[in-house]
Amino acid sequence: MKRYSLIFLVAAIIMSLTLALSFVGCKPEAVEEVAAEEAEEEAAPAEEAEVVEVAELTGIDRTGDYYVFVGTFMSLDYYVDYYRAANIIMEEWPEVQIDVLGPADYDIESTLSIIEQQIAKKVTGILVQPWGEDWLPTCDKAVDSGIPVVFLGVDFPKSKRLAYCGTGNTKMGMVAGEWLAEKIGYKGKVAVMRNPVLANVTERYNGFMSVMDSYPDIEVVADLDHQNDSNIGAQLITGILQQHPDLAAVWGGDGISGPAVAMGIREAGLEKGSVIIVGADREDALLASIAEGEITATVVQGASLEFYYGVKILDAYVHNYGPQVSYDDAAAGVKLVPDVVNPKVSVVTKDNVEYFRRSYVEDPTAE
Repeated sequence: MKRYSLIFLVAAIIMSLTLALSFVGCKPEAVEEVAAEEAEEEAAPAEEAEVVEVAELTGIDRTGDYYVFVGTFMSLDYYVDYYRAANIIMEEWPEVQIDVLGPADYDIESTLSIIEQQIAKKVTGILVQPWGEDWLPTCDKAVDSGIPVVFLGVDFPKSKRLAYCGTGNTKMGMVAGEWLAEKIGYKGKVAVMRNPVLANVTERYNGFMSVMDSYPDIEVVADLDHQNDSNIGAQLITGILQQHPDLAAVWGGDGISGPAVAMGIREAGLEKGSVIIVGADREDALLASIAEGEITATVVQGASLEFYYGVKILDAYVHNYGPQVSYDDAAAGVKLVPDVVNPKVSVVTKDNVEYFRRSYVEDPTAE
C-alpha cells in the first residue's frame, strides 16, 4: 500500500513540474495577443453602437451661418435679454452672425414682411415670437422652404416649428397666483389687467385663474383690458377702486399692466402698498416701481436662456450633431431635438430688484 502511494506521489510531482515548465515557456507576445483578442471581443458591441456625432463635434464649420430673430413691439425692454443672449453666442462662435429684427411698435404686417425677407435671403435659421395664429402661415412657409424655425415665448404646437423655447405661461400665471394669494392671506377682492388678445398672456391668465378658483374666499371682481395703453389701464383701475374700495390686490398679466396699475393707484390718492400689485415681465418702468414700493412683485421669464437654447437647437439641427434616437437618424429620416424647453420663472421683489434692473450693467444694445 505504501508502495502505491509513493508511485502516485511521484506521478503528481512530475505532472506539476510539466505544467509549470509549459507556462514558463509561453511567450509574452502570445499572452498579449490573447489578451488583446479578448479585449477586442468585449469591445465589439460598444463599437457597433458608437454614436457617430462624437467625431463630428470636433469638425463643425459654422462659417456663414446666419440666424435671425423676428418679433414685433421691439421697443419693449423684454427683448434686451435677447440681445444679451445673441452676444454670448457670437462670442462663443465668432463666425456666426445673429440679428434681432422687428418693428418698434405692434405692427404685425411689417413683422411678417420681415420674416418673408429672411426666407428670400435663405438664412440658416429663424427664431420667432408669434403673437397670434395669423403668424403661422408665414412661419410654416419658412419651414417649407427648408429653413428651420424655433418659437420663443409663445408656442403653437400645431405649427411646423422645430421646437419651442420659452416660459410655460400657464405655470407663470400659477406662480403669480400662489404668491399673490399668500400675500393677501387667501381672502379678499382681486382685479386682473391684461392684453386678452395675446396667446401667451391668455395662458398666464388661465394659470392665474386656476389658482384663484382654488381659494373660495378670493373673489376676482374685474378682468380689465388696457388696450396696450398705460393711461387707459390707469383709468380702468381708478374706476374699479370706486366700485370696490376694499380691493386687496391686482394682477397684471403683461409688462404694460403693472405700471398702469401703479399709475391708477397714485391717481386714486392711495398710499403705496395699500393694494398688492403683482406684475409680469421685466419692463424697466415696472422694476422701477418695485424699487419705489409701488408694485409689490413681478414674475419674470428666463428670456436670455430661451433665446440661447433656441439658437443652440437650430445649430444642432442644421449641423446634424448631438444624441440620436436611432443608430443613423439621417438615414432613418428623423431628428432628435427637444420639443419644448421651459426656463424657470423668478419672482422679483424689492429685496432683489436691483439685480434685475438694466442699469445694473451696461446696456448690451448700446453701440
